[in-house]
Amino acid sequence: MCAGYCPWVTVKLLSCAFLRRTLNTEFRKNGMYCKPPPDSCPSYNAWLKDELPLTLSPTRKIPTELLPNFTLNSLITVNYNVGFQYFNYSGPGLNWSINFVDTYRNQVKRRQPFGTYETTALYPVLETYSEVAVHNKNCAVIGSQYPWIEAALLEFAAATVTTIEYNRIITDVPNLFTITPGVFAAAQQKDAASGNLKLFDSVWCYSTLEHDGLGRYTDPINPYGDFQTMTKISCMLKPGGILFLAVPINKYDAIHFNLHRVYGPIRLPILYRYFHLVQVFGEGFPLNSNDHTWQPILVLQNKIGCK
Repeated sequence: MCAGYCPWVTVKLLSCAFLRRTLNTEFRKNGMYCKPPPDSCPSYNAWLKDELPLTLSPTRKIPTELLPNFTLNSLITVNYNVGFQYFNYSGPGLNWSINFVDTYRNQVKRRQPFGTYETTALYPVLETYSEVAVHNKNCAVIGSQYPWIEAALLEFAAATVTTIEYNRIITDVPNLFTITPGVFAAAQQKDAASGNLKLFDSVWCYSTLEHDGLGRYTDPINPYGDFQTMTKISCMLKPGGILFLAVPINKYDAIHFNLHRVYGPIRLPILYRYFHLVQVFGEGFPLNSNDHTWQPILVLQNKIGCK
């Protein structure tokens, strides 16, 4: 596996206050708290992933030479029969108007099921962690077609919200900013070189990371795309800052190409190797090994840059 490293970890490490872990019994029973093996390429700058070529045509199978990398030497199964999708982002992009975002904000005010997944699971997370991660804080959202998380963060009084998304997004919403991953990576590296690196208080990533590297959204075919994005998040999040992450979880790991990955005791601990897992929001651990619908929200604290 290849998660790589954060190239601008501060020489002077900071003292971070880590929250007490609330153990999840299903996570403990199914080995989700395991310590991952050492990274296979610790000298790789994870930001170099943004220089890989985009997937500009549908890729229906994992390239043979990359199969051992995708499956971690056959530890993870690949299923090609779940479905296939491809979205080409060379079009005009998205327009997030004030009225469009306000429709979501009004649902948040009424605590209604809302967003792409018609969920209420985000409310207890926001209510629990608003003061430390949202209120008057600078937040980032990784991957977003519809601004439902952005609306919730603004409604809970975030100072700024920055969405990082492959699709081009135009918005006139106050305090909401959008940028593509390539442009963001270049800006971060430039700011780091000049000593003006800007870090976020919290990062939010809901049902996005499991797609990274599969080419479904024109992203580069990259067996370690999800790992490397997590390393990048550790670079853009303040030491001790909080990542709120939702991906499909099951007791068995799988790749449903090109739709998504399903995380189990093999890949999940590698995914959060640079983070402290604080809490899991969401009931209903899957009993069926083929179930890929359970996406609890993991609360993770960034260990990079901490003593």
